[in-house]
Amino acid sequence: MEQSPVSRQGGRLGAVVVAAVFVASRLALAQAGMTFDTRPIHDSFALADPALLRDELFATLANLHVQPPLFNLVVGLGLRLGPGADRLVFHLAFLLLGLVLALGVYSALVRVGAGVTSATIATVALVLSPSVFLYEHWFHYDYPVAVLLCVALVVLQRYAEHRRPLDAGLFLALLAAVALTRSMFHLGWLVAWAVVLVVGTRRDPAVARWRVAAAAVVAVTAVAGAYVNTLRVSGQFTSSTTLGISLAKITTFQLDEEARRQLVAEGELSPLALVPPASPLPLYGDLVRPHPPTGLAVLDEPAKGVAEAAEPFQSNFNNLDYVELSDRYLADGVTTVQRHPEAYLRGVVTAAATFFQPPSGFFGVVDNRRTVAAVDRAYNVALLDLSAPGGQPVAQAPAAANRFAPPPVGPAWLVVVAYALALVGGGVWSAALVRRRQPVLVVAFLWSTIAYVFAVGNLLEVGENNRFRLYSDPLLLVLVVAGLLAWRRRRSPGPASTEAGICHAAAVPVTADRRCPVCPGR
Repeated sequence: MEQSPVSRQGGRLGAVVVAAVFVASRLALAQAGMTFDTRPIHDSFALADPALLRDELFATLANLHVQPPLFNLVVGLGLRLGPGADRLVFHLAFLLLGLVLALGVYSALVRVGAGVTSATIATVALVLSPSVFLYEHWFHYDYPVAVLLCVALVVLQRYAEHRRPLDAGLFLALLAAVALTRSMFHLGWLVAWAVVLVVGTRRDPAVARWRVAAAAVVAVTAVAGAYVNTLRVSGQFTSSTTLGISLAKITTFQLDEEARRQLVAEGELSPLALVPPASPLPLYGDLVRPHPPTGLAVLDEPAKGVAEAAEPFQSNFNNLDYVELSDRYLADGVTTVQRHPEAYLRGVVTAAATFFQPPSGFFGVVDNRRTVAAVDRAYNVALLDLSAPGGQPVAQAPAAANRFAPPPVGPAWLVVVAYALALVGGGVWSAALVRRRQPVLVVAFLWSTIAYVFAVGNLLEVGENNRFRLYSDPLLLVLVVAGLLAWRRRRSPGPASTEAGICHAAAVPVTADRRCPVCPGR
């Protein structure tokens, strides 16, 4: 769908403004003293021992079961550059990802029909959000996942508009990269979208159908291969063997210690209910029988680097003993849900409340947050309506003693309203498009991904839920803008309403001189 030269020129100007604001703001942050935090290389739950990633990369990846392999692969390749160089390359890469996120959001907003000025303002507001630039300066997989999802959205918009199999293949490749980076995005999620795209080609030429089907097979096979490898290593067909650890936090450990002790004494729960999940292996004592040595450090060493280290985040969670521990925590969690559902309900309520706290309050980014505390506070109050700030975040993970709840911080009410609009309105909108047999691909991706992150993030984990919002916030912005524009057009149709409308495949305005290549007769 061709835009007029004026539209193209205006779109380019908006993109230049967004890029300029991004560069200027990042220079200002550097001047203010913000640094690129690479500590997760050494203490992230998701990463193997950095020495093993550097020196035995492919053997380590072949025996990884704690997380999907892609981020570990990137870190391992970067570490081979040597001290100093790796930090510089990682920092530059995350800044580049930030620019891609900014331009991706801007492009997506323009494609859903937002004017250049509106799209620029909305994107700049996102770029200047502390919840964005703090994660941009924290070396973890969260920021790359958010960028991959945003780029996938833009590619899907291109596919919906032009129906090029190459775009469909790239979209599925991006989703596969997300699933190979973050275990939250399950193989089933990828398979569902692969099926949607393949089924959606039933009226396309045969060559296009076969190409999309081939891309779907490649993407699904790549992710399934990671699952099969985890099955080989740990006996579980999954991309991460830590489900039980996460579930324990939101179920068993929502009971206070006295209640857990009583349930252990009565035989309802195992003695593991008295040891916080993801504790260092020495704290389990005789509760876990060490696995027979494999001869592979990535599976045998109890801690990263120094074997006698007992810091929680220095544990080697890829040690095979944690597979057994996770299974047993999972069994206790299921028992808790069955016999004490109120504990799980309390955990879900706490998770949802945490989800709506500013992502900038997450404990992992607190140190950099202090550098821009005034900006963070002003942004939250001005744009998020954070009217009840409550306690201040602390630089450590929530503990079992407080049932894995973070410090009390008031919800960002504007975000609560936006998610309510997106989750309810997006679902209604998608259903209406299906009922009218109108293209629904882009709207469905936006709505379903936001709903997926909200549901999975808050039903299986508690304590870090505001961090998960980074994945869906850019998509939320696009869906809310698209929905409001569509609602305004229905409420106040313009003089060209008989010839104009909105193409829900490409989510762009359709006028008399801009026909939609997807919708017949439009």
